[in-house]
Amino acid sequence: MLFDDSNPVAFHDQPITQLLVKVAARCNIDYSYCYWFRDAAVYDKPKLMSTGVLHQLLQRIEEHVARYSLVDFPIVLHGGEPLLWGVENFHRFAEGCERISSRTGCDIPIAVTTNGVLIDDQWLDCFETRNISVAISLDGPAHIHDLHRRTFQGTGTHAAVERAARMLVSRDICVSALAVCNPAYPPEQYVAFFTACGIANYDIMIPDATVDEKPASIASFYNGLFDLWLTANRTAPTANIRIVSDMITALLGNNSPTEGVGHKPIELCTVMTDGTVEAHDVLRIAGDGFTRTRFNIFDHAIDEVRNEPRWKAARDASINLCEKCRQCKFMNACGGGYLPHRFSKANGYDNPSVYCDDLYSMFENMQSVLESHLYVSKPGGERVNVREALTRA
Repeated sequence: MLFDDSNPVAFHDQPITQLLVKVAARCNIDYSYCYWFRDAAVYDKPKLMSTGVLHQLLQRIEEHVARYSLVDFPIVLHGGEPLLWGVENFHRFAEGCERISSRTGCDIPIAVTTNGVLIDDQWLDCFETRNISVAISLDGPAHIHDLHRRTFQGTGTHAAVERAARMLVSRDICVSALAVCNPAYPPEQYVAFFTACGIANYDIMIPDATVDEKPASIASFYNGLFDLWLTANRTAPTANIRIVSDMITALLGNNSPTEGVGHKPIELCTVMTDGTVEAHDVLRIAGDGFTRTRFNIFDHAIDEVRNEPRWKAARDASINLCEKCRQCKFMNACGGGYLPHRFSKANGYDNPSVYCDDLYSMFENMQSVLESHLYVSKPGGERVNVREALTRA
């Protein structure tokens, strides 16, 4: 077996190493499959983060990075639609982080995930000046994107978002695109669109669903996407598709940089607009205030969230896999799939992913292809294909 996924991994506690900051709890478009509004509890939060919460957050960030002597502390500004917070607040937050970095020596990279509709020259100047990375939500070509991302008047948003994406690419800004897979359409349409826009870094994410739902199969789409990626990058790297690179990284026995792939703890925490702190915000696809806590940055230091029951339950669930996952040869590479996709009302997170069969097919196909393309050097300089070497053995 090329990739040994049979050995359990030991996980150790560590301080919180990144933050997701909800600076806006509302959106400016009608995004029909957004996990955020599956939970009506979000409407109980202030629409925007106040100046008081912002100042307290900066204080807690400095305390945290100083206490643990962190080398870096990535922060993602999120929503709702985070640009509703306003460009001046982005400048204030970035300036605060720059001052913290100068005093502590900790690098605090800032990123934002946005639907792009509000982007104009003022926003471009802010992103460029403050070195803010931008992930723009763009579901590929118009006929796919506009199915689910529309204005509240019912018109498509694709033209505005594509325009914003091209503006971002034209500036000195680190840009990536986030699409959600619609398996009714071939992956070629996504790849061709992002290539035409000049976007070299993007992800085509698995649609959010719980075990209680019946989403469409995705294996054929992602196996086709992997084939496209492999063909395009055969001679020289031309595109980085995050889900593909993450799965390859995990199959080769390394830690995937994102939480949806690989057997590792999810230790992200989310700061809400009112300063309360929750576990990973996407877990709210379970609905009904499922992620709500009483923990907040006014009464608690950031790392104290590790003792908050709901945060701890989500963290533990991310590594305590169900029996079927523990017996799977792809356990370490897959990690049971994305934690929200394991949830059911009956068993909580103690389930295989709702996409379990698809994920198995995707990893098996990828492993087979990688084995046929990898070679080992033998004594005397002979290069032998890995699959052939395993057959000989």
